[in-house]
Amino acid sequence: MTDQYIYLWAQWGILNYDQYQIVLKQFGDLEKAWSEINSSFLEKLGFGSAKARRVMEFKDSIDFNQLIRRIETLNIRILCVDDAEYPSCLKSIPNPSVFLFVRGKLPPLHKAIGIVGTRQITDYGKIVTERFARDLVRNGFVVISGLALGVDETAHKETVRNSGITVAVLGSGVDNIYPYVNRSLSERIIRSGGAVISEYPLGTPALQHHFPMRNRIISGLSRGVLVVEGGIKSGALITARYALEQGREVFAVPNNITKIGLSGTNHIIRRGEAKLVEKVNHILEDFQMEAVKIKQPISFTTIESELIERIVNQGKSIDELVMETHYNVSRLTEVFIELQLKGVVREINRKWTII
Repeated sequence: MTDQYIYLWAQWGILNYDQYQIVLKQFGDLEKAWSEINSSFLEKLGFGSAKARRVMEFKDSIDFNQLIRRIETLNIRILCVDDAEYPSCLKSIPNPSVFLFVRGKLPPLHKAIGIVGTRQITDYGKIVTERFARDLVRNGFVVISGLALGVDETAHKETVRNSGITVAVLGSGVDNIYPYVNRSLSERIIRSGGAVISEYPLGTPALQHHFPMRNRIISGLSRGVLVVEGGIKSGALITARYALEQGREVFAVPNNITKIGLSGTNHIIRRGEAKLVEKVNHILEDFQMEAVKIKQPISFTTIESELIERIVNQGKSIDELVMETHYNVSRLTEVFIELQLKGVVREINRKWTII
């Protein structure tokens, strides 16, 4: 399957994960599916007849050459869920994104935490968000958030200010930054070694129903989610619910009991859905990590990042990795020794695992 058809299907943007699997089973690959799919088959996938006709018309209108020019101009990568570079943590959630549009560089995500909260951030929320973002960066965490105004924006800015790496997950296309005022922030994120990503095709506007779906990606990329401020029906609490469903840890900062509109964190703490945290050490304790003082996250070579992704969900032996990769025993041993010195991995029963 060539990149051309990955790009075309990604830009068409019609398939959820289950539908993608059905398409592959029916046609074998995306190239054949692109040429043979029709409205009748889309109706079998659950599209209404009118919608099936509309999306087929949109498919026929996609200009591949124009799409490639846009991708090259903005230096965008498109990852398919079956690609080796696709984040394994995201692949493991229910209904993962079939395609990801990526501007910048996706870092290793074995120490990634989502920070979410209200757009109507208070002075208290700003102080708390800055403190946690700064301390998480100093302890080697990548910060995941949504680039929205308020808590998201503050988390990204403080991460970049402290030479950390952050990933912004959009509810629009990566070429259509929302809110527009954070366009310069998105470029700073990319220049600082992070990424701006989306499952939505290029040119997609920020529509209200996109954001709840976007939130499952924030939690899916994260080892845990920290909720700073938010209402009971807020997007931040939607992210917390996704995190619970995905088996992630949920942390929440207690809020002023007189701020009824921002009582969401107190609500999920009271219900036992989140762990109350007052400082970053509480998060580290939950992950059984010791606080460290570093100025910036640990950097990894390409092969180190690849091996981290391969062992992030379960430990693997050198022999298993020889079978999965093109590296020999000597090279793999050398790399794991380097990762061990960096305090990232350890060997238990001849299997290398993430610390």
